[in-house]
Amino acid sequence: MAGEILHNLQKTLDTTLESFLDLVGCDGGSVYTVRKNSDSEEILKFEAMITRSINLRGVPEHLRSLEFQIDDSSVAGRTAAHRKPVLLNLISGEVSPRVGDMLNYPTRNIFSGPLITPRGDLVGVVQLLNKLPQDETPFDPYDTSPLPNFDKKDERLFSVIAGQAALAIENSFLLEEQERLIKGFVDACVTAIEARDPVTCGHSVRVSNYTVGLAEAVNRTDRGPLRQTYFAPAQMRELRFAAMLHDIGKIGIKEEVLQKEKKLFPWELELISMRLKLMRTQMMLRQQIDGGDYEPAISRIDSVWERLVLANEPWVPSPIAFEVVKELRSLRVPFDTGEIVTALTDEEAARLSIARGSLSASERIEIEGHVNKTFDILKMIPWSRGLEQVADIASKHHEKLDGSGYPNGLTAEQIPPQARMMTICDIFDALTSDRPYKLALPVSRALDIIAANVKAGKLDGAYFDVFVQAQLHELLIPRAGLALQPA
Repeated sequence: MAGEILHNLQKTLDTTLESFLDLVGCDGGSVYTVRKNSDSEEILKFEAMITRSINLRGVPEHLRSLEFQIDDSSVAGRTAAHRKPVLLNLISGEVSPRVGDMLNYPTRNIFSGPLITPRGDLVGVVQLLNKLPQDETPFDPYDTSPLPNFDKKDERLFSVIAGQAALAIENSFLLEEQERLIKGFVDACVTAIEARDPVTCGHSVRVSNYTVGLAEAVNRTDRGPLRQTYFAPAQMRELRFAAMLHDIGKIGIKEEVLQKEKKLFPWELELISMRLKLMRTQMMLRQQIDGGDYEPAISRIDSVWERLVLANEPWVPSPIAFEVVKELRSLRVPFDTGEIVTALTDEEAARLSIARGSLSASERIEIEGHVNKTFDILKMIPWSRGLEQVADIASKHHEKLDGSGYPNGLTAEQIPPQARMMTICDIFDALTSDRPYKLALPVSRALDIIAANVKAGKLDGAYFDVFVQAQLHELLIPRAGLALQPA
């Protein structure tokens, strides 16, 4: 969409210039817009050019970087500085225009007029070159015959449309600025997400690139159930932003849960370690006091610690973890005070017994709550026209066609195509990315898992087929240096 906005600006500038050429009757002209340079100083940027006699439309590549100060050092700069038209008969040798020299295009006379909005803001300068005779004889660059000079009548003609032209250009600038603001906001949100959840760094950008890439591949599809499906540029823009922001709700999840790598929290593991050390010390003291053989009990404490560290890993099978939990629960050491120290609390035992991954049932519910938070956050934003569905698309990337997804258990007809595509891309990136609790799967294995979900009726097979056929996984991997592509 950023590209579309730039295209619209260029179209506005070209149309404006054409109108002036036709109204005043000239062979060529150019438009310079007021911009800010790297030092935040206002300058004139060369943005549009038409020269009919040499069939030139658009600013040549070697002239695109031209900038003019807003002062008397150039005709355009003088026009902008004084906000008044400048009319020049160049045969007198008063001025030799810089651009004309660079193009080897003879400039006989110039009309340079400011573009000022009805509110009084200067947005640019239009220069008209080589006024045509009244009979509109085409300009011949090699003919040295004099041309009619620009006059007050041309000033009046210029003023007829100058204000409207300035307003049209200003509106294009506002759209351009709005797009920069939206992109800046989205980028800032992604930075906040990744600061909150560094283990998934790059995930939002990759999912956005995968999803937009899939939509573009769908647009190219000429067979199958999606051959008549087409996503317009405005929809692509909306989809990109929705995919970038699909995890923004994570900023509302407790950091300890969001970044949890193992079944136990670090401080829980430390507490268990301290209890085991205390129990071991008690056994050794008893051995010294009463001379009993406590070595088996001490060895048991030492060995269970090693197995505990293993059972704490999210990939360890449930039977191993259950045995360790059973062993730890049976460890009870009485103290002289009458207290009995146990190695494991009920809550710690429940965490170690997690069958899959590192999250308990309550923690998983909390993580899944990021989707509702995503919707609530994005719904509060007054999105501009064309972005109204960002919140709806972003908040449905965990829904499944068979109703088994979350948070609302939606079924196929309730899930928009954009969210269906994002779901596939989100799962693919999660499977092929390293996490503290798992290693990245090979691409082939990840595709097999998604294919199984398609077969089970959870994911959209038509979009997955396009994903595979377009080989998006090959286009977007490796991930090093992967950045958000311009819209």
